[in-house]
Amino acid sequence: MFRRMRKRDLMIVRPATSADLPFIHSLAVRLAGAADLSWRSADEVMRFQRRFMHEALEVPKPGAVTFIAEDTTGERLGFVHAEPMLDIFTDQIAAYVPLMAVTEASEGQGAARTLMAAVENWAKGEGYASLSLDVFASNARGRAFYARLGYGEETLRLVKDIR
Repeated sequence: MFRRMRKRDLMIVRPATSADLPFIHSLAVRLAGAADLSWRSADEVMRFQRRFMHEALEVPKPGAVTFIAEDTTGERLGFVHAEPMLDIFTDQIAAYVPLMAVTEASEGQGAARTLMAAVENWAKGEGYASLSLDVFASNARGRAFYARLGYGEETLRLVKDIR
């Protein structure tokens, strides 16, 4: 049977450039929206997300990398940012993904999987033994996605509002 290939079935991953920053920052709303934190206001979460993205992307740590996934027409589908980080258990430098997001339109189309494969290949090429990431505890879809890719939960930060 003939299957028509959608444009989204073909993706490329490339290093991000400064021209990609507006696109990347536009995904702050999606990242902040994944947090369901009853003790935090939406404004607090969004301010955190924008500040965190600015610090990671505008002044990247030495050795950091950001990749963009796009379809064959050049439409950007998502990004992943990774950087070296000390593994608290081994005292060795490992790879860490503080940011990864895809557009709403590309969700479920393989863009996130493609980006994570690219960053895993980068980390292996750099000689890192592990790759870690953070995901909001309330982001069930994200946690399930990472579990399917083989990521296991190592620590869990608990917070209590005492105001």
